[in-house]
Amino acid sequence: MLGTVPALESGSAAAWTGGSAAVTSFEARVSWIASTLSGSPATVSCLATGAWKAVAARYDFDAQATWALTPMHWDTKSNGPAPDGVSSLSPRSCTLAAAFFTRPVERGTHICRHGTVMRWQARRGVFRAPARRVRVRVPLLGECDDWGAKLLAVHVVAHESMHLAGVLEEAVADCLGMQVDALVAMRLGALPGFARSLAREYWALYYPSQERPYRSPACRDGGMLDLFPDRRGWPSPTSYPAGVARRIAAFVAAAR
Repeated sequence: MLGTVPALESGSAAAWTGGSAAVTSFEARVSWIASTLSGSPATVSCLATGAWKAVAARYDFDAQATWALTPMHWDTKSNGPAPDGVSSLSPRSCTLAAAFFTRPVERGTHICRHGTVMRWQARRGVFRAPARRVRVRVPLLGECDDWGAKLLAVHVVAHESMHLAGVLEEAVADCLGMQVDALVAMRLGALPGFARSLAREYWALYYPSQERPYRSPACRDGGMLDLFPDRRGWPSPTSYPAGVARRIAAFVAAAR
């Protein structure tokens, strides 16, 4: 691990409070997470709306559709692209991931009651009388606490950490990132069981709907992109081994 673990505490201020001159507790925590996974010092910064739009204009991408950016440069030693060591998170990514950091609990995985709504229902009459439609008040259910969006924001931290490690292909970064989603969630304060359920939910519900460049048939238990083939559990091993960064580095080296 690189450096001292930042304190697990977060206030109610925005994740980018203070601009580039200040580092919030959330930014310190995700920078440490990215450094431990990439195997080298890394900085993850939260950008406010104006700064994010400026980055989008500079690198020519859709500011609303994009969650994060990890710039690359041409490395003369390896004769190939290499990360700058910095990732920028969009305001949406920072707001959601910082909210998870503030309260990394399981409430968000549950279906919650959001009031009631009137709906038509068929009600069968007595003594075999024909059914009739009546209006009844039923619970209005939905996900709790923006859970799906928070899950994706936690995954974005893992995904960008893979780019910071030197993983270039989006499909590889997303697959490897998914396998450390639980580790990232735990380092953001989640309990192990909840963290692994988060990773399983991403695999089951979100990975299949990713755009084609972000998916690979090799991303499966025992596949070529299995980061922990010697350990039980998919997409998260039942226990993470020491030296996760070394395993990620091996994938990077093999791809060169």
